[in-house]
Formats: sequence, C-alpha cells, structure tokens
Amino acid sequence: MPYQDSLFSDEQEQENVSPRLLHFEDCASAIDDLFIRALNEKGENGFLEFLDFVVRFNNLSVYNAMLVKVQRPGASAVASRLQWERHGRKVNPDGIPIVILQPFGPVRFVYELGDTDGRPLPGQLDSPLLAFGNLTRREYDATCQAAARYGVEVVETDNYGTHLAGSAIGRAIYPEGYTGNRDTCFRIRLNAKQGLPTRYATLAHELGHVYCGHVGADPKNRWPNRSKLPHSIRELEAEAVAWLVCQRAGVKTRSKEYLQSLMRDTDLTCVSMYGIFEAANRVESRTVPK
Repeated sequence: MPYQDSLFSDEQEQENVSPRLLHFEDCASAIDDLFIRALNEKGENGFLEFLDFVVRFNNLSVYNAMLVKVQRPGASAVASRLQWERHGRKVNPDGIPIVILQPFGPVRFVYELGDTDGRPLPGQLDSPLLAFGNLTRREYDATCQAAARYGVEVVETDNYGTHLAGSAIGRAIYPEGYTGNRDTCFRIRLNAKQGLPTRYATLAHELGHVYCGHVGADPKNRWPNRSKLPHSIRELEAEAVAWLVCQRAGVKTRSKEYLQSLMRDTDLTCVSMYGIFEAANRVESRTVPK
C-alpha cells in the first residue's frame, strides 16, 4: 500500500551522518535473524519481501528503513507527531516511538500508522488483513484456551505494524533467552492493535499453520511435520482453515479473494483437505486433545 510516500522525506539523510551511525553489529544480528525467519517461513518469497519493505519506505534512507524493520515488523507508514497531525491523525497516548537517525542530529522519533487515530489514509481500509463481525470476547478467549490444550501459547504484542497481523513458530526456533512458558510447543503472536474480529481471523490462520504441521510436528503425534511444503501450499491451507472457521463464526474476511489468488500459483494436488478440516476442527475445539 503506497501511503508511506506522501508523509515526509528524508532526502538529506545520506549526508553528514556517518559520525552518528550506529555500529553495524548493533543492527546486523536483529536484521539477519528476521531475514532467516522469513526464509524459513516463505522461502525465496522471504528474500523479496525484505527488499520490498525497503522499497516501500523509499523516502527514508535504506538504513532508517532497516531500523524501522527491526523495531516494528510489518510497519506500513511512519511519521512524526506533527506530520501525522498534518494528515488528520493523532498519535495515541500509548503510542510506541520508533527511533531513526536524524539528519544533522543524533536521532528522531516517528510513529507507525497503528499507533495513530484519525482520518483514514488512502488504501488503509482496503487491507486484506481486516475482518469484521460481532465476535464476542468470550468466543475469542475460548479459542485461545482450546489452543493451550494443544500446547499452543497465544500472546498479543504492541510491536507489530499494521501490515503484520500475527505469526506462529515452533519451540525449536524460540528466540534465545526466551523466558515464557516452556511447557508449550508452539507460540502465536497477534497484533494487539487490531480489532477483535481481525485478531480472531489471524488466530485462526496461525492455528491453521500449527495444526497443519507447517511449523513442525506435534510432540504427541497428532499431526506430522509438513514444514518443508512450498510456501504457497502452506499459506493456502492456513487461509482455508481461517476462512472456514470465520465463516462459521460469522466473521467476515477477505480470505476468499486471497484464496483465489493463491490457487492460481499452487499445485492443488499437494494440498491436504483432510489436514484443513482437521485443523479447523481443532481451532473450534471439536477434536478433543489426547
């Protein structure tokens, strides 16, 4: 979505900032960790996604775009408080600043779209991630509790940008120093800034990845390791799970359009319909854990 372009320009950043540049190693490990995770999840598409992120922020220096990527994965647009106000939006009181380099100065603070409220930006309401419906908090919590019985920890984070609704990982790739619940085998992170229907649709999608074996096998052998499938197949299966679950729960998404786009580039003979239906059963907790 090209709404970053009109916010502010950093054309002078390339000049006279070398004395204030952060050391390469301060950012290298964080960027490379994100990159390896993207490759594990999306294959060659992960490489292109990294490049596309920097291209989208073409009015920031490449280095500053990298800093945004580290601090706010999934960021769609960033600007200062004053610049947001000029576009009819205000930074929320609990908005989390992103630190970037300041031309002719040390640093400056900018805020991501998800930390603001006000007049919609062009294309903002067309996001395929958004979902709508009268889902109750009780239904959402029940889905999280059902996931916990399958060894899936669900957490919400304020550190995702509006282009990243959620993610799922297996215990084998938990980050170094992780201090959470080690009794769980999988962890799903959801963007806390999204509305409840959107978080539910994202939860169903990420649970689809887990229950279809896309992030590893279940230690109790309830599903196999299918993490080596092509990204398009994994994404289609997970989105099919989300579409089924959301339709049955009365949550409206754009999953059908997304599914149709995925189908054009996917060998459907490699898709497991049994895996999709069984995963949907587990999301709805109709399959009792054993």
